[in-house]
Amino acid sequence: MLQFALGVIHAQTIWTSQTTFSGFVGKYEIRMKLAIPYGGATSCFTIGEYYYTNSKGKIFLCSSDDVKIVESVNGKETGYFILDADWNKKVGQTISGKWYSLSKSVSYPVVLKVIAKAKE
Repeated sequence: MLQFALGVIHAQTIWTSQTTFSGFVGKYEIRMKLAIPYGGATSCFTIGEYYYTNSKGKIFLCSSDDVKIVESVNGKETGYFILDADWNKKVGQTISGKWYSLSKSVSYPVVLKVIAKAKE
């Protein structure tokens, strides 16, 4: 199973119900993984990561309220996603939402398609 350590989290967290997406933030193509953490090493209800296909640098994700999925780079929060529905979908299904900068001065539409589900 894929394991993940985020910022100040010292113990490892196991990803369960992992869903992999392909999609866009505005006109920028991305790949994203979201999962439900197991193991108690994080306060996040949802954890994950994504990258822009033109850069491959990973951006880490955490949702502590199950609504706003906050991104962080090098431990610093840089923006967040609000998705219009539950992200735990079947392969082939799509979900939409918005990405916002922390100041809300910039936002982009988000469209994600489920391309894979991890085996439990």
